[in-house]
Amino acid sequence: MGKLRYLTRVISGVRFDKLNRVLEKVKEKSGQSKVFTFFDILICVARYGAGYYDYLMFGFYDMNGRQRDTYLTRVRNKKVMDLMNDPAYGDEFDDKLRFNQRFAKYLGRKTLNAETATVEELTAFLEGQEAIFAKINHGDCGRGVHKLYVKDFEGPAVMLDYIRENNLSVLEHVLPQHEDMTRLHPSSVNTMRILTDLVDGQVHVAYITVKMGRGGGVCDNSGQGGILCRVDTQTGKICSPATDDYFNVYEKHPDTGIVLQGYQLPMVPQAIALAKEAAREIPQVGHVGWDMAITPDGPAIIEGNECPGTDLCQLAPFYPEKRGLWPYYKELLGIK
Repeated sequence: MGKLRYLTRVISGVRFDKLNRVLEKVKEKSGQSKVFTFFDILICVARYGAGYYDYLMFGFYDMNGRQRDTYLTRVRNKKVMDLMNDPAYGDEFDDKLRFNQRFAKYLGRKTLNAETATVEELTAFLEGQEAIFAKINHGDCGRGVHKLYVKDFEGPAVMLDYIRENNLSVLEHVLPQHEDMTRLHPSSVNTMRILTDLVDGQVHVAYITVKMGRGGGVCDNSGQGGILCRVDTQTGKICSPATDDYFNVYEKHPDTGIVLQGYQLPMVPQAIALAKEAAREIPQVGHVGWDMAITPDGPAIIEGNECPGTDLCQLAPFYPEKRGLWPYYKELLGIK
């Protein structure tokens, strides 16, 4: 019944422009006709709870039914979140001001609430800083993140006026990066997404993805033009080519030329340990994606995502073996 309701909701709420782009991209990648793909998507909705974007992201057009059935689709992900995350605690993560206060010891940097800050407090916050990050409070996918350079403002009072005019509530010092993270893309703070699952007092790591910026962008998020790779949780090495939000695939970083597969990321065991420690802070939210920067002195959490989604972990170029995360969650949570 749940899948039938979802199928009805997908059909009634479909955005046909987006669906058509998916059909076009599948045809480009596989040669499959748009008509065949449309009906195959409906089958996947009914059988696996997959949306049409799932179909493209995971590469369902190049899989059999047994392979498709291993993927953590939209419906299945909702089930995982319903089992693991109490929505009453969502604001502990969604509200960046609250998050920065609750998780201050994990951040490795100073932060400031621009909604309440005085000019004197901002002046002290800016001391010794070339630039700061300023963010909207409830932004996602890298939206609403600005890097403000102190030299561009006549003084702290002018900067504070600008910050408030643009609803930039969250101010943070810029973290220095470990040289091996900077090498990937110098303009952005490149991070690892570490997904933790707290079950029966034990913290498990489902996957690690590394996110890198592109061009002159200061944000590593793929929604802002960045690229992603899968990381081997045991070795800390990148173990896939990169992809972006347009399903392009890169063996090398398109700007820096770094060969991605086999690249050793620094301090991965320490980053995992920090994510596991943070995962115990709010046990009512057991399923969290932690965005982790690596500084010369160790890992530092950028933010926690209590709705980490399914895209960063199961993109088709990441899993040539065509096996997704659903078996992991079925075993972990005892789902039949």
